[in-house]
Amino acid sequence: MSTGIQSRIREFVYSGRYKKRNFGRNKGRWFWIILIIGLLSVFSSSKLKSIGEALTPPNLPELQVVNSKGQWIEQYWPDQNWGGSHAKVSYDTQKYHHISQGTSTLPIPYEWFIHLEQPDSSIWSFISSSLFSSENEAFSDNHYLLRFGFIRSPADPVHNPDGLPVGFAKTGSLNIAGYPTNTEGIGFSCAACHTSHFIYGDGDSAKEYVIEGGPATTDLGLLTAAIGATLGQTAISSKIPFFDNRFDRFARKVLGSQYSAGGKVALAASLANVVEAAQKTADIVEVQEGFSRLDALNRIGNQVFSKNVGIRENYQPINAPVNYPHIWTSPWFEWVQYDGSIMRPLVRNAGEAMGVNAHVSMTSPKNANRYDSSIPMANLVWLEDFLKGQQFNQGLTAPNWFLTEIDRNNPKYIQGKALYKDRCQGCHLPVVGDPALAEYIGPIEYLQNGEPKQTKGSVLKLKIIPEKQIGTDPAQGNVLTTRTVNTAGDTQGPIAQIKNGLGIDKKICGRDANQIYRNELFNQDGPVYLVDDIEVKDGGDISFAYALGALVQQTIDAWFEENGIDDDELKDGFLGERPNCLQAGKGYKARPLNGVWATAPFLHNGSVPTIKDLLCRTEEERPRFVQLGHLEFDAKDVGLKQPDKFDTKAQKYLDNNRLYTEQGYFILDTTLMANSNSGHNFSSEYDPDKHYSKQKKGVIGPKFSSEECSAIIEYVKTL
Repeated sequence: MSTGIQSRIREFVYSGRYKKRNFGRNKGRWFWIILIIGLLSVFSSSKLKSIGEALTPPNLPELQVVNSKGQWIEQYWPDQNWGGSHAKVSYDTQKYHHISQGTSTLPIPYEWFIHLEQPDSSIWSFISSSLFSSENEAFSDNHYLLRFGFIRSPADPVHNPDGLPVGFAKTGSLNIAGYPTNTEGIGFSCAACHTSHFIYGDGDSAKEYVIEGGPATTDLGLLTAAIGATLGQTAISSKIPFFDNRFDRFARKVLGSQYSAGGKVALAASLANVVEAAQKTADIVEVQEGFSRLDALNRIGNQVFSKNVGIRENYQPINAPVNYPHIWTSPWFEWVQYDGSIMRPLVRNAGEAMGVNAHVSMTSPKNANRYDSSIPMANLVWLEDFLKGQQFNQGLTAPNWFLTEIDRNNPKYIQGKALYKDRCQGCHLPVVGDPALAEYIGPIEYLQNGEPKQTKGSVLKLKIIPEKQIGTDPAQGNVLTTRTVNTAGDTQGPIAQIKNGLGIDKKICGRDANQIYRNELFNQDGPVYLVDDIEVKDGGDISFAYALGALVQQTIDAWFEENGIDDDELKDGFLGERPNCLQAGKGYKARPLNGVWATAPFLHNGSVPTIKDLLCRTEEERPRFVQLGHLEFDAKDVGLKQPDKFDTKAQKYLDNNRLYTEQGYFILDTTLMANSNSGHNFSSEYDPDKHYSKQKKGVIGPKFSSEECSAIIEYVKTL
């Protein structure tokens, strides 16, 4: 560049004409550039980094149930005795998918959920959209919600008016923290956690197979984070003068014909209050759950004994996640839950509803509707009856294998059948359909006031294997044996104002007052009778298991009273004609394996991806890392398809403190607490000359040869 031209440029700049012309023309742009630089400096401070993180939604997997053209792939329902067809569910199944349990699992009004936008991907894209008024798609759109692992469900004017995924339910007149009045809430039905799906097939010919009663593939932690981000962004938008575009769009949809400046102010105040209330109940997570898993038991305890009553000392960090259990045949079991801890169906189901935020009046005066709740007990009874059917193996049945042809006359299948009988049936009982299973069906026997009693109906009596024998991860089984709660009221918080604490005062059925802590009693020879006379009362350090069983029953009793149900026979019908028995520390139950092929990942904590990994590989040979969240099914090894050389890839993510891959899938590290893939091990260390109780911990049978492995998998597909 010549010296003359340089001089002219210098003269132009110093003359001030450059600044005047450009700043005058672009003063608005310069203002926002300066503002953004200021915001950058603010959000780079450690104090406010957490705010930026809370406003940033999680990275999600791409939508998996669309083809290369972006169209929904075909859904297919195998026959499970619930009517409908392979292309359409029945009326009752649709009802099951969306029937209310009286919950506000998502702690916002239903109408807010429908009208919220998807969160901007970062705080900076949020600032940009605020300035330039770019509208996002609805948060409730299936194209977004299905990325959390939910399943597409057709719109229905009765059960699903807004076309939400399986498991979402609307409930009228709920008390939502921070909201000024009762309003319609949005929560989860039973189906949210107990309906599964997978993808099988090549390219655009692949189908989405929906398994009723199977383990959900959802990641509720990611959903919670995404809702927090979109609520936070909307709340902040309401406070930005002249640039409240996101909030204004939300207000126009929610307020409708009542939209006004005053209406916006009131809505903004409600939004701020709801967000603040939600922040106060945020969870502490020690073990990440990820896709397909939830620490349901600790979450129930936290909701009931900590969040509902404001006792922080009763809070337990999330540290014992389990794979959502499959529930066909379950209504017939004597004991349910992985650890075989609950007997009465309505106690189990009402407790679950309380855990996903059904409202229970726990801090009202004792004689003023204490334990009144939003739980529609009749709905829970309908759910149980629909699942159970009138006779054993009616109601919801296990899905039959339909992905490949199986020749039952093939020597491999015949060999597998013999292996199953020899090595599996001793714990898991004869297969469903085998007349020999009748030996394990009978009434429940217990003592009441010292007198022998038995139930009218029969149940399937499963074997519960001690943890010290089966060797699988102990975290979930330890919750009920180690956790205690304070219900006496001598603490800080709302309950301190209530005379005599929570008012727990109930007789339940159990072993005796001490057995819940003494695991060795469950392994003694001879019968140990259940006793239906154990009193549970308030205390500063009482068994969580007994306290929960008593409190849930008192909530059911309050519902009986509110609805004028005083006939004992009618009450007994609601209660499933079973005593309210609880036990803890006995071990993990070995349920029949009908339909097990469709329930990956395996073991109670979801730490093993395929049946081949579970049966044919020792603990040392099983994969250390398991990818969860991808829906592709592995028909050869039977379970979740895993990426090639995943251990190497996963280690790189964990080295950078990331539990999710770039694609948004969860990495389960089996070396971490509660994630162990140990136990249930067929091993060369098995000693055929020793009793099963004397084997090395976790060793349950001799190692399968390659031929035997192929045979047992072929047979298990047909269960």
